[in-house]
Amino acid sequence: MASAEQSGTSAFAAELRAQRTARGWTQVELGKRIGYSGSFVSDVERGERSPSDDFAQRCDETFELPGTFLRLYEDLRRNAYPPFFAPVLPHEREADTIHGWCLGAVPGLLQTERYARSVICAQRPWDDEESVQRTVEARIERQDILSRPKPPMLWYVMHEGMLRHVIGDAEIMGEQVGKLIKAAETPRIIIQVLPFTAHEHAGTEGPIWIYERVGGPTVAYTECYGGGRLIEGQDEVADLTKVMGMLRAAALSPKDSLHLMRAIGRDLDG
Repeated sequence: MASAEQSGTSAFAAELRAQRTARGWTQVELGKRIGYSGSFVSDVERGERSPSDDFAQRCDETFELPGTFLRLYEDLRRNAYPPFFAPVLPHEREADTIHGWCLGAVPGLLQTERYARSVICAQRPWDDEESVQRTVEARIERQDILSRPKPPMLWYVMHEGMLRHVIGDAEIMGEQVGKLIKAAETPRIIIQVLPFTAHEHAGTEGPIWIYERVGGPTVAYTECYGGGRLIEGQDEVADLTKVMGMLRAAALSPKDSLHLMRAIGRDLDG
């Protein structure tokens, strides 16, 4: 586990232990008050289990604190990401529409837990299990924005090779493609596949993410190996928006993309 992440986990655990003992409560008693088991509270205090947003909020309410645990949780959550990606998180949470061009891996907002774990382990084989687990949990927690009463609209263009390249094993990849199919069948998620037959295309320089928010500026994000860049200059954002438009024009329609994903899913099941 990275030192920043260790520090965040330790800070949350120490505050939880201090607040509980100050009131003379056992771990079991605190668990009953916040709706969690005593063993869960014990694991969090030992730094062996990561707290959730819900856990932090209930601690604040039970201890009558002004957001202390939520702030500690946000610090811990940010530390689960590399420094170059952390500034993107607020834009992702506040966006009304998220556009994306993906050619290496399924976007985090639509990854299954097993696929996410396989990708993270392949990218960072030197990380220990605790660090991997925290990163997986943080990535899956980002998907909470899709469960809001009014979730953001997602419009992704995905390269066919990304869908056919098996991550983990055929079962894991089949589960992942199945999740994409279900997502594409919902009204607020559009997935277009850029097929191998498209030949030349405008997205060869890497992935693109564009975050739009009503009443706020549109920002973009691009990534390369070991780094990424949040783009706020409107001229450059406009250029990347044009690239997204060209990629959509070259990609299959949403309907034909869904047919292709179903065919790929059948191949994986076979």
